[in-house]
Amino acid sequence: MKKSLLTLVMALSLLAAFCQDSNQVRQYICALASPAFHGRGYAYNGDSIAAEYLRAQLRQIGVEPFVQEYYHRYGFNVYAMEGTVKAALDGKSLRPWEDFAMAPFSHPADGTFQLLPINPSDILDPDKLLDFCQKNSAVLSKSLVFVDMSLCTDAEDAKKLNSIFRQLAWYNGQLPFRGFLVAVKDIPVWSFASAQSSCDYVMAYIHPRKMKKHSKLTLSYSNVLAYHPTQNVCGMLRGTGEPDSLVLICGHYDHLGQMGESVIFPGAHDNASGASSVLDMAHYYKKNPPYYTTLFLFFSGEEAGLMGSTAFVKDSLFDFSKVKMVLNIDLMCGGDDGIMMVNSQSDNTKDFYQAMVDYNDEAHLVKEVRSRANAANSDHYPFTAKGMPAVFIYTLGGRVGGYHNPDDMCDKCGLESYEGIVTLLLKSLEKVR
Repeated sequence: MKKSLLTLVMALSLLAAFCQDSNQVRQYICALASPAFHGRGYAYNGDSIAAEYLRAQLRQIGVEPFVQEYYHRYGFNVYAMEGTVKAALDGKSLRPWEDFAMAPFSHPADGTFQLLPINPSDILDPDKLLDFCQKNSAVLSKSLVFVDMSLCTDAEDAKKLNSIFRQLAWYNGQLPFRGFLVAVKDIPVWSFASAQSSCDYVMAYIHPRKMKKHSKLTLSYSNVLAYHPTQNVCGMLRGTGEPDSLVLICGHYDHLGQMGESVIFPGAHDNASGASSVLDMAHYYKKNPPYYTTLFLFFSGEEAGLMGSTAFVKDSLFDFSKVKMVLNIDLMCGGDDGIMMVNSQSDNTKDFYQAMVDYNDEAHLVKEVRSRANAANSDHYPFTAKGMPAVFIYTLGGRVGGYHNPDDMCDKCGLESYEGIVTLLLKSLEKVR
């Protein structure tokens, strides 16, 4: 009982230190999710604007650079959809995202296309698909195949079709038609499209309410695949106990950017919240110097396939054997139902997980600390691939905006559970030896 009371008092003391900082975290999130950052993607150089903001914050806090001028530079091929994105059905204008959306890998278009309806299940039948193409051969090369997913009553077929549409992002072959127009009740979540060569077809989604007996779709938009130089932002505070050993606290700062000039993906939850938490923890450690040298890392390219963290690990900027723990924070709004730790049961992380569970059982900082096997779903993964102890923390339940859509806004990012979560993370890191 005495130990539990002592633990609770210590936790409340640390929690009090963060009561004023949750407002600061809100300010960070709202800044990173604001229109001025263009969704922190690669259209309009939103990633570079966000990186400069993060670098300025590290300097203000007093965190020194880990690499020259804080920037670890690298790059990759990625699409950027800038300018106006217009669509019209038989001359009637459609509203971007509310009525239609272009897939992020869709080939640029400026023209009018005939719509050729097809039964969704026929796409999965090679003979029926061939028959469809032969019957429409005279107009096929200038047409979009229209797929109404509401007609697909078989759940397994729907799953296969959706998988096909997603995989088109990496298909560089020729299609006999100009592309697809897919009617779906909910516009699919957006994502980045990185590729070595551009796709040669159009991929568009539309709400079924807009489809009656329309026969032609007019599209006008640009979408450029090009090499994009970008940067990870890297700061450091030297340890007071074992300065040659390292703890890495990281979170990606990139998001999905924009679909043209009018649709912005703010990315408050994913992952302005995680990047802001890393800044907040840097504040704490500046006032309370860490035992181990601690790196504060902000990765770009996560949404394009863990590009930033992979490049960072590949360049071997430090001795991997000196790493005591990598704490990756991704999705930090909400949390009313607790937190999840990904990669919690590996040989080099299970003690960290158990220490966090035990401390939370005594201090009651979050509702629950749950466990999940390792997965390549965030920036911890490239570190685990090199044998380093690395975990990924995300919140469970609570108030958040949308996921990978324009609704992921700052005012929908709940921080009611934030102070308990970050206190638990800090206290758990103290136990790493």
